[in-house]
Amino acid sequence: MKTAFITGAGRGLGKGFVEYFLDQGFIAFAGVRNPNTGPNGFKEHKNLKILPLDVTNDDSISKAVELISAETDHLNYLINNAGVNKDTATNNHKELVSNLADLNRKLLLEMFDINSVSLMIVLQQCQNLLTENPSFVVNISSNRASFSDDTNTSGNYGYRASKVALNMMTIASLLDLPSNVKTFAIHPGDVKTDMNPEGDQAAKKQAESIIAITLNWKDEYNGKFLKHNGALYPL
Repeated sequence: MKTAFITGAGRGLGKGFVEYFLDQGFIAFAGVRNPNTGPNGFKEHKNLKILPLDVTNDDSISKAVELISAETDHLNYLINNAGVNKDTATNNHKELVSNLADLNRKLLLEMFDINSVSLMIVLQQCQNLLTENPSFVVNISSNRASFSDDTNTSGNYGYRASKVALNMMTIASLLDLPSNVKTFAIHPGDVKTDMNPEGDQAAKKQAESIIAITLNWKDEYNGKFLKHNGALYPL
């Protein structure tokens, strides 16, 4: 049976991925910070496996991977979706990571840890499960990571820079990943989530669009930064 591991699966786009994969008959491993509540609104499903996961904690990642390994010997997809934005990272004091005069070192470093470094550690821990040909690693980035983005209205230092780092780490990972593992960073669109309540695109629909890229795979996508429709996003 096909399998997928989704980080940050408790809500928003992560939840949308879980719902999409379950509809497609996958076993969906949903990594959530609080497994006692689980992904909000999920119905019970025989193929849904809820895992406690704090991506900033190496032991938590290792334990989640151990639980996955007890259920399967492979992952078809690793969806690196966990992340924070300027509001969720600062308890709505966004100026601490968005305005030069107010920047807070600790909060900026925490954003880099969650949005880029931690996702590479998840990939590191999952390598032995990425044995299918092909296996896909999807790193959820943002249009804010593009130097060509023309919609920015504030500094947004922490979010923008941490997503740029994720894009670069995606490219760098090509040097170490075996040829059967394909990877890309993706701008998922203007998805309506708790982090982006003004979004106008449904999470499950955007998850489907992103997975469609893998179903129509082109070698030129490997390691690149893409839009949710498969177009290359300018850096």
